[in-house]
Amino acid sequence: MKPLKTLVLAACLVGAVTSLAGAKNVKTLAGTMTVPNTVTVTSAANTNTVGIIKDILIKDNAKPNINKLTRQSNDEALAVLDQMGISYDVYQIQGEDKTGQKDALLAAVDLKTAANALFENPKGNAPILPVLAILNTGKMDPITEQLMLTTVNNALPKETKTFTLADKNIPGSVYVKAGNDYSAAVGVVGERKAPTTVTVENTEMMEKMNNTKYPTYTVGTRVLLDTEGLKFPYYAKAALVMTPEKPTLFLALTSDVQRQYFMPIFTEAFKSIK
Repeated sequence: MKPLKTLVLAACLVGAVTSLAGAKNVKTLAGTMTVPNTVTVTSAANTNTVGIIKDILIKDNAKPNINKLTRQSNDEALAVLDQMGISYDVYQIQGEDKTGQKDALLAAVDLKTAANALFENPKGNAPILPVLAILNTGKMDPITEQLMLTTVNNALPKETKTFTLADKNIPGSVYVKAGNDYSAAVGVVGERKAPTTVTVENTEMMEKMNNTKYPTYTVGTRVLLDTEGLKFPYYAKAALVMTPEKPTLFLALTSDVQRQYFMPIFTEAFKSIK
C-alpha cells in the first residue's frame, strides 16, 4: 500500500500545481536550472496542497477509532511529504507553441539520501559500498564512469522491445469476479483480464553531456504503456547530475506527441544545472 499511496499523493499534488510567472532560472534539488522564457516550471513542494494533504492525514490519525494499519500508512505518507522539496520533488513544466499548450512532469530524487535510507546497514551490503561512496562524495573516477556507461548501454535495448509487467505492481483498473467473467469495480482488489505491457523504442544511449558544471549523464526513450487495451504513448528522459552535496536523478515525462517540443528543453535544462 505504501508505494500506491505515495503515487496517489504525488498525483494529487501535481494535479493541484498552478503555473507561476515565466522565470528563466528555476531552483531544483540539484541547483539552478535554466529554461526558456516561454516555459514555466512549478514545484509541487511550493504549493499549498502539501499542507492541505498533511492536515487531512493528521486529522485522520487523531480519530479515536482509527485502526493500526491506517495510522501506520498515514504516518508513512506524512514522512514522505515531509521530505518533499528536500530529498525529492515533482515539477510541472508548461510551454506553448503555435499548436497549443504543452505539459510535462519532472521528478527529482536526492540519490545520496535515498541510498543511505535504503541501505541503513551498508556493512551488511558489501556490493553497495562503492556506490554509496560515490554518492556520498558526488565524485566518480574515469574508470568507474566508463564502466557505468558501458554497463548501462549494454543493458539498454537496441531495438523495440516489450516487457510484460506483473499485475500486482500496476495500480489501475480493478475487477471483481462475477460468475465466469469479470466486471469493473472501483476500490475492490481483483484480477485483470489482460497483462499490462510496456514497449520501449528509439532508446537513446546513456551519454555524458559536454560543457556542464557537474558531471551529467542522460538517457531517454519512447514508451508505450498498454493496459487493458488502452495505449498511452510517452517520452521519458532521465538525467543523473553528480553534484557534490546532492547527486540527483531527474526523470522527465511527457506525451509522445509533445516529444519534439520538449526534447531540446529537457536537454538544455539538464545541461544548465549549476
